[in-house]
Amino acid sequence: MPHFMNLTYNQVFKDPEISKALVARIREKNTRPLRLMEVCGTHTMAIFRYGIRSVLPETITLLSGPGCPVCVIAQKDIDAYVMLARRPDVILTTFGDLMKVPGSVSSLAGEKAKGADVRMVYSIFDALAIAKENPDKAVVFCAVGFETTIPTIAGAVLTAQTQGIDNFSIYSANKLTPPALAALMKTAGVEIDGFILPGHVAVITGLDAFYPIFEKYRIPSVVTGFEPMDILNAVLKLVEQNESKIPRLVNAYPRAVADAGNPKARAIMDQVFETADALWRGIGHIPDSGMVLRESFYKFDAAKKFELSMPDTREPAGCDCGRILMGLKRPDQCRLYKKNCTPMHPVGPCMVSSEGACAAFYKYSG
Repeated sequence: MPHFMNLTYNQVFKDPEISKALVARIREKNTRPLRLMEVCGTHTMAIFRYGIRSVLPETITLLSGPGCPVCVIAQKDIDAYVMLARRPDVILTTFGDLMKVPGSVSSLAGEKAKGADVRMVYSIFDALAIAKENPDKAVVFCAVGFETTIPTIAGAVLTAQTQGIDNFSIYSANKLTPPALAALMKTAGVEIDGFILPGHVAVITGLDAFYPIFEKYRIPSVVTGFEPMDILNAVLKLVEQNESKIPRLVNAYPRAVADAGNPKARAIMDQVFETADALWRGIGHIPDSGMVLRESFYKFDAAKKFELSMPDTREPAGCDCGRILMGLKRPDQCRLYKKNCTPMHPVGPCMVSSEGACAAFYKYSG
């Protein structure tokens, strides 16, 4: 009886024997140097956690891409959150990863230490509850995410509208994944032989959202999950495509991803948000890559409610977070890494976020 026949469905994707077999096939088939980018920050963490880099041939280089929502946030958006936190009439709510990201003059953790009412939440619906409990305060949620979380944010805005929670608003720094990949392919110096595409995003967008980029650039691309077998299988498929010189867009995560994704989630997202140009850390302005509230939901837009118009702000001197997000540098090639920039005293968001490449390098690379 084959070894895997004794395993449960979930155990299969973590089974060491299957993973060893996949590594052997990768080594057998790979004949030339390849630069493969895992787009998703969760993939970056999984790759380090499971030691996947250490078992691959030296000819395969894994690059971390712009798939960590906190890492790609523009400096001016952090500055906007700091300004909101300083208002005595505001309760600012945020996920924990954003707290320590340095702005131009401060961070949310720094403002909280000075007495600002900044609260960490686990869900945007926690922020809604805080708004209900504090009708005399304006409660603002720092909306930072990709397609994975934008539908939930949209659902909270719809709930606020239905329930008349008028003291609730969001400041949106939400972004879309496919436009960033297209921008990468047009950036001088970026060399990528294949994309490991984000499984969580694809659950919402489906495989179809990546077809325009694939058709234009013909780069091998595989959507996959987050277990060792998932990631190694994606690497194998990218190796095979490069060796055969026949690029394909492959769904290697069919247990969670359909070609059409989740139409209901996208409908909620599109009901509340519309696309807009957005500034990405290190990459710059990308057309139609952001998500902002539609006019009919302006009352929930903190930028408009508090008349915030933030100028573009320079990123920290010496910080290579942007270049790391584009696959142009590894974290240990940044001159600040482990010197001026550590998890306790981060300079850039790549060292702050639990999905950041610098944080992963620091934690798992010794």
